[in-house]
Amino acid sequence: MIIKVTYDDQRLDVFDTTTFTSAAPFGKTNMLTNFEVRFDTIGEGGLWMAAHSYQAIEDGNENSDETPAAKRKRGWEFLLADSEELDHVELVVVDGEAIMKRVFGELVDLQAFDEAAYECIGSSSKGLHARIVELFGYLKRMTGEPSPKVPGIPTDVVDAVISSIEAESSVREKEEDEQAEEWGDLDEVGW
Repeated sequence: MIIKVTYDDQRLDVFDTTTFTSAAPFGKTNMLTNFEVRFDTIGEGGLWMAAHSYQAIEDGNENSDETPAAKRKRGWEFLLADSEELDHVELVVVDGEAIMKRVFGELVDLQAFDEAAYECIGSSSKGLHARIVELFGYLKRMTGEPSPKVPGIPTDVVDAVISSIEAESSVREKEEDEQAEEWGDLDEVGW
């Protein structure tokens, strides 16, 4: 797993779980390693990753017909970005997929947003802002609420995105009107 954390000063931290210092950090009996990037606890001192192992240890029941179970053994936690650094994080990418992104000054949970968007409006090649507005509109129609919660996106970010899309749309309409006036009616020119 490769985790990339980009900061507002263009610093990039890259964490690579495939290049442990030791070839077998959990010992020779480790059969599976479980990595958790803990976005659920991000407000509790920073962004952490935990690494746990599943140890294949003989338990003396070799003659049993049951398949032996390797149980999870709690491992270690690694601090990827402390609470002070979180204020400067712009983007978190895990194995090539953007998981968190700063939008209008706040970190948004792209994983939660993408799951809800896929379920409700399908996949899209539109930009993030357009997708937020589209999901907001869908949820508004489906729930009847005037301001439904968009998963992964703080309410003030949703409001800012909607305002920016409306403002951009208004400017575009004005420019199109001005251009139409400038060109006039092409039929009058004798085309």
